[in-house]
Amino acid sequence: MAADRYLLEQASGRKTALLRMYTWDPPAISLGCMQRPEAILDKKAIAENNVEQVIRPTGGRAVLHWNDLTYAFIFPADNDKLGKTINESYSVVSRCLRRGLELAGIPCTAHDSAAEYAATRREIKLPCFLSPNRNEIVVRGKKLVGSAQKRTAATVLQHGSLPLDGSFRRLPEFLAVSPDERTRQRLLLEKKCVCVEEINPALDFEKLSGCLIKGFAEILKSPGFEKPWDEIELKEIQELF
Repeated sequence: MAADRYLLEQASGRKTALLRMYTWDPPAISLGCMQRPEAILDKKAIAENNVEQVIRPTGGRAVLHWNDLTYAFIFPADNDKLGKTINESYSVVSRCLRRGLELAGIPCTAHDSAAEYAATRREIKLPCFLSPNRNEIVVRGKKLVGSAQKRTAATVLQHGSLPLDGSFRRLPEFLAVSPDERTRQRLLLEKKCVCVEEINPALDFEKLSGCLIKGFAEILKSPGFEKPWDEIELKEIQELF
């Protein structure tokens, strides 16, 4: 995620939109930029399971990246085609993701969960993957993609997680919450969320990322191009750690 932060800082000068997709080794929990690890995480459980931790540039709550596909889409804020507000940009990116998922054989829809989770939110601290959002992507009524966005005056970063299997539901094991709340959160994740393996077991990271790239290119009407990191960029990213 240091690379995401680096690209966010560079986006206004590049005048182009950038799409990254990656996975994690070892597994890691990313925390929202306003969260404090000591108040959120169970350090013992994290150490025993070799799970790393990182602070995201975006807000929101903890996300467990354990066999998931993480995407990051970075662009200048003055690119009107990609939306002038958070909601507009969410809508554009949602269309790109949905088209990519359709190409991968995953039929999905956009859904506004704010009203649906209002009552639940009063009773329990929802995991980030269940936090309500507009234009979130659902399959057969279950949430598939969890996303967050950061906007500055000059640049925008939206990134999110698509779980490839059910490992993301282990998140409550690593949170500093009571056993009862841990159980409730796990049950909510099982009831309200879905992973790629449960929809199409034949899809892996490479196949899914390829379809998502095509989805972005088709919706944005841009063929795009692949650019590897150069030595200067890698050095500057390392300096952000």
